[in-house]
Amino acid sequence: METTSAASTTDPALYYKAVGSIAIYFITVISALVVCITRTRFSASNAFYILIAISSLLTTWFYILSWFKKEYEALGSNLDRFILESDLFVQAYAIVTNTLPKWWWSSQLLILTGTALTNWSVEGQSLRIDIAESNKAKKHAFQPPSKWTPTWWFVLLGFFGSMSVGGPLFLAQLDPTPKTRSHVRSVPTLLALLILFGEVSVIMTPFLQTMSKGFTYNLILTHALFLVPSFITFNPDTRKRFSTFSLPLLYFILSLIALFSHVMYTLPFVLSPIMQPSTLYKALWFNHCQTSISADLIYNNVLAAVYMIQSSRQLKKPQIGFILTLVMPILSVSTVLPLYLGWKERQSVVKETAADKKTK
Repeated sequence: METTSAASTTDPALYYKAVGSIAIYFITVISALVVCITRTRFSASNAFYILIAISSLLTTWFYILSWFKKEYEALGSNLDRFILESDLFVQAYAIVTNTLPKWWWSSQLLILTGTALTNWSVEGQSLRIDIAESNKAKKHAFQPPSKWTPTWWFVLLGFFGSMSVGGPLFLAQLDPTPKTRSHVRSVPTLLALLILFGEVSVIMTPFLQTMSKGFTYNLILTHALFLVPSFITFNPDTRKRFSTFSLPLLYFILSLIALFSHVMYTLPFVLSPIMQPSTLYKALWFNHCQTSISADLIYNNVLAAVYMIQSSRQLKKPQIGFILTLVMPILSVSTVLPLYLGWKERQSVVKETAADKKTK
């Protein structure tokens, strides 16, 4: 009996569009990974970050590729059908959001994205300004200039690769030495609104029918709202009354949003006789796609713990990082990390104010 491939019975334009989309996805992930690795500062202080990035890359992508393989086999191991019929991007989110136990894992990572993108945008712009000032001095000394890697490379790696790969590689390019400031930093009000609307879009996700047009459009909107801030150029040390937004205040709002979300989705497992905590463990292993995003969340917990403990020690207040690390499994990383980042931002101002008083 004569058989025909899916490609031969489908509009060639649709087929090549699907092939192009898959190619662009992998080119984006690989390019972002290469760029981010080349900007990494390989030092003893970054050893934990590099270890987390490598471990996360191997773990999350093992399960992602395993899920790709399962989908391929489910379509009869027909490559043309796999290319044409698999909407992997939307399907992946549908799988990890369509039940409460699975959403419990996924929501924490997606809510955390708002905090991560805020931090990456601010620290990325501060790094850009520091490198520009350093290059001025190097120019006079006839030294080669340093290069700044745009933050959106790390965002692309986090979005399409793994947040727990993009995150540690981003931190590994920064100078960990604490800096003092005369006032807390700010972000453009537009950036703050984009991040907060992104959080709203995440919260809306489980209320939309999976694989529907509304679900797909909201998914695209979420990524767009979180991606755009990484393209905004600004000086975090500039404060204007209406056009800028306090960074600690933004972190505090993000922490409240995360706490509300976490409590809302955790209470059913505490109060309901039907929803047992063991259901969460079973959901983690529901399929390879769910395991991948859950592993991503776990690695982000480890990353946040390492970051808080290391940076609080540098601020000579290690007890803060230690205490927040202990409560993180209860309150969630998406609640604790922005709370810590807001506290850390204010510490730089307190330290400088104290130093100024000594010199007067």
